[in-house]
Amino acid sequence: MAEIKTAAENSPEAILRVICLFIISDGEVNDAELQALDDLGVFERFGVDRDGFAAIFDGYCDDLIEHAGTARFVGLADPEWVDAILAPITDRVARRTLARMLLLLARSDGFFADAELMIYRQLLDRWSIEVDSLADPD
Repeated sequence: MAEIKTAAENSPEAILRVICLFIISDGEVNDAELQALDDLGVFERFGVDRDGFAAIFDGYCDDLIEHAGTARFVGLADPEWVDAILAPITDRVARRTLARMLLLLARSDGFFADAELMIYRQLLDRWSIEVDSLADPD
């Protein structure tokens, strides 16, 4: 398997790659998820428009395929892959903001897929976040 590429620590690209990970984890990109990103102000917050996000999304997918190599199965929620995508996010506030955004994003299509739940649990564990604490201010 190829080495896992990562984005710069706490960069908008790193944060948006976590969002890409989450969106694609159930194997489907839903229009409601993209609308939720718009509604949550994600594009403006991280300085991209839909085309800029699409470029990051395409790059993320290319990296995922490269990481899979010749394997016949691409593990969209593979723990090693997920950990590598989460690793560049080290800022506490960015982590908590992302955790909140992803919860809202998961609800946008009306279904919390098993893969989304696996990734979300891994995110909470890796970042030492209690889901109940997300209601508290940073």
